[in-house]
Amino acid sequence: MTFRGHAYLTYAVWITLCVAFVSALIGGRWSLAFVAVLTFVLSIALALAVARFRIQLPLSFFAGIVLFIFGTIFLGEAFDFYERYWWWDIALHGGSAVGFGLIGFLFVLTLFEGDRLAAPHWALALITFCFAMTIGVSWEVFEFAMDQL
Repeated sequence: MTFRGHAYLTYAVWITLCVAFVSALIGGRWSLAFVAVLTFVLSIALALAVARFRIQLPLSFFAGIVLFIFGTIFLGEAFDFYERYWWWDIALHGGSAVGFGLIGFLFVLTLFEGDRLAAPHWALALITFCFAMTIGVSWEVFEFAMDQL
């Protein structure tokens, strides 16, 4: 597995996580070190899954996913952005809604004979909306369950 060909933003996030991990180890901040490693492992696992299953993702979309993971786990939890900035959760949910909408649209487009647009536009819009809403609601249920623990 080679890690060449990723966006500079992806490399910047990975370097930031490595520096934060080493800094946390030196400073004895074990929870920050754990969160940095967890975020790094999740973003690397995404890169490995994309390579393993030969998924073609645009560099900007992959970088957006890595940035979203970085924002939710590392900045949101380790640096308490959810409490510091009232808009942080709203911005992340908005970004994920756009991402899931794009994924849903591409999924539906491939179901309806790939590149040829054989489905009516209203069907594409409806199924894409339902896909994004289902993922969003599932995430909210998961988030609520984790907050109750």
